[in-house]
Amino acid sequence: MSLAATREPKIVHAIPGRVRVHLPGWGGREPHDIETQLRCVKGVISARPNPLTGNVLIHFDPAETDGGTILRAMRALGTDTLSAQEREEKSLPSAIRERRGGRGRARITVRGLDRDPQLGPRVVDRLQSLTGVQQVSANALTGRVLVEFDEHRIDLEELISEVGGMELPPLLGEDRPAHPLDPKPLIDSALRLVGASLGLGLVAAQRLARVQTPTLGGAAEAVGVINILEGMPATRNGLRTFLGRYTTDILFTGTELLALTLSSSPLGLALTAAGALRLLTEVRARRAAFQRYEERISGVASAQPGAVIRLESGHRTPLAAEVVEGAGTAAGEDGLPVPICPGRAVGAGARLHGGPFVLELKVGRSFTPGVRPAPVTKSLYESYMQTVGRLSLGYAALTALFTGSLSRSFTALLLVSPRTALIGRQAADASASARVLRSGVTIVGTRPNQVVRLPSTLLLYSPRVLTDGFEVSSIMPLGEDQNASEILDWAAAVAAASGSPWGNAFPSTDGKGATEGNFDGEAATADIGDTRYSLHPVEDWESLPAARRIRNQGEYPLLLSREGERRPLGICALRPRLASGVADMLQVCRRRGVEVDLIPAGDPIVAQAIAQRTEIGLLPDEDAVGAVRARQERGEVVALVSDSARAAEAFEACDMAIGLSSGHSSRFPARADLLASDLATVAAIVETSARWGAAVRDSVAVSAGSNVFGAAWGLRGEPNVEQASYAIYVAALSTLAIGWVWLRGRGLDGSTHA
Repeated sequence: MSLAATREPKIVHAIPGRVRVHLPGWGGREPHDIETQLRCVKGVISARPNPLTGNVLIHFDPAETDGGTILRAMRALGTDTLSAQEREEKSLPSAIRERRGGRGRARITVRGLDRDPQLGPRVVDRLQSLTGVQQVSANALTGRVLVEFDEHRIDLEELISEVGGMELPPLLGEDRPAHPLDPKPLIDSALRLVGASLGLGLVAAQRLARVQTPTLGGAAEAVGVINILEGMPATRNGLRTFLGRYTTDILFTGTELLALTLSSSPLGLALTAAGALRLLTEVRARRAAFQRYEERISGVASAQPGAVIRLESGHRTPLAAEVVEGAGTAAGEDGLPVPICPGRAVGAGARLHGGPFVLELKVGRSFTPGVRPAPVTKSLYESYMQTVGRLSLGYAALTALFTGSLSRSFTALLLVSPRTALIGRQAADASASARVLRSGVTIVGTRPNQVVRLPSTLLLYSPRVLTDGFEVSSIMPLGEDQNASEILDWAAAVAAASGSPWGNAFPSTDGKGATEGNFDGEAATADIGDTRYSLHPVEDWESLPAARRIRNQGEYPLLLSREGERRPLGICALRPRLASGVADMLQVCRRRGVEVDLIPAGDPIVAQAIAQRTEIGLLPDEDAVGAVRARQERGEVVALVSDSARAAEAFEACDMAIGLSSGHSSRFPARADLLASDLATVAAIVETSARWGAAVRDSVAVSAGSNVFGAAWGLRGEPNVEQASYAIYVAALSTLAIGWVWLRGRGLDGSTHA
């Protein structure tokens, strides 16, 4: 539970470099825990908690942080609501246990795996040294380590203890990452569906048999109490904090199903069944999508720092690496080719051409996540939930004042309740998730409260995100007896004979066959007939003004030369080829009012050229985290798209992290929320998020309408608790239908998908 649920921390005294903050509700919390968590805030030098006064004296570097940032960070500190034993249990890593053949299999959370690239190899080495452990792999995408072990030789508890002793200290407000294969949502939704179906069957059988069963006294009132409690976010979230999300949901659902059955409420049971079916189908689809992703990456190279891997042409390198064997080119972050050969470095996420290659993966840069500078601007849904919650209490108080009846006051809380909007929001969340899954997205979902929602801004991490290989933009003959078509044929033949070091940039040609091709990391050479030709980058820019002009346009000039001749035959200009989904993505973003900005990387001239070709705004610098924070300061929702693990820190900072990865050629070793195979899929995510917003908006409208009707009904009549509950069920079923209408189909078209 955050301090916002009790009282806010406040600054007692502050001078440059030192601030004293009063932390109410601290109670029995260990001072060492508070000190450890505050030391994780960037710029904090020391923290000295005083249990007697409830104050914390913090020394910090004014150049890196300030009192306001520290105060916002302290709002994420937990209070003393957990016992010592509960804090200890909560601090232990969690695990999802599986079984494969006769071996035990567990996915164990490792705190800090995504923010410290060196932690994964340390954990893997340690676990592999234990007796009984057969195979270990760390996954920064999910924040877990997958361990296969002999259950007769080592216990899961011992593995969890080992991981707990190696993981990083917790940051402020840091939760254990969820996992798409966690069985709890599947079990929860299945139990709800089965329970509601059994209840409906029992009620239907009683009515068909015309058996008059006495209604258990208080059953309808129990349903009403649950409707009221679930319609109050503070109560619901508080119980989830104490009991856990799934324990609370199962407790509420089980009690509600029993009460609905005993009160013979088919409409309430039908609503529960419909919501459970929607959630069950979404959970199954999400699990199936992630299992397909794991099957695709089962045969691709490792993504562990220090590993030596082999990649074929067309594959991406998961991390930054050094070339051990092979020669060709890699797509730089600006989208232009970068010649590579043994001893040279390759950037993370670069697609390789030529080869094959042997690479040694390097350790990336660690980081410490910051605090969101400002909360997201309140949406219509959030404003409605807060307003109606207060109005409901006020309406009930007025009813009690004028009628003096507790039963009518209780009914008033049901008649003016925000639960209809809550049910509509939950259905819209599940339907939006199902729609992007049908569009080919893999939902990772390890970060809490990160759902598909419409961003204010879509940031593209580098120009390479918009590209897919290279293409020939122009051919310039340099001799009087050559023409562009002939030069292109020669260049294409040399490139093909040399192993296509520039990918499919050159068209296939049957006109001139080349033999004895070779690429040395710079130049491609081959024999055409009895003459040796070479295709190579420019070395002397001063002697070729035409090549310099091409380079100043953001393109990559290659010279075609013939052996024995000093003057090149011509220039082949390459440029990044725009990916096929760029137009779809931009069209959807513009239609939905989403600003698209490109973060420059590599050569600024190339970035400017790509921004002009796509008509996308170009940011002034490469600071992705700064770009995210600047927009969050205005309360915006920021989405980030990247094809590289270099975006890990920016992913952590943004509100919706989208990784470009199909999983066919490499793993994605960064903690993304969604994995999209291409930009057309990103367009589908934006379109779905806009439809999600419309579904939530309409659900709020239906809920508000039912509140107005309920208030008028309560003033003019005397509805009982059961009748008031039925009003909620009718409105809530309408919101389920609204969510289905807005979020049916898949992708960008309106087609449906079974």
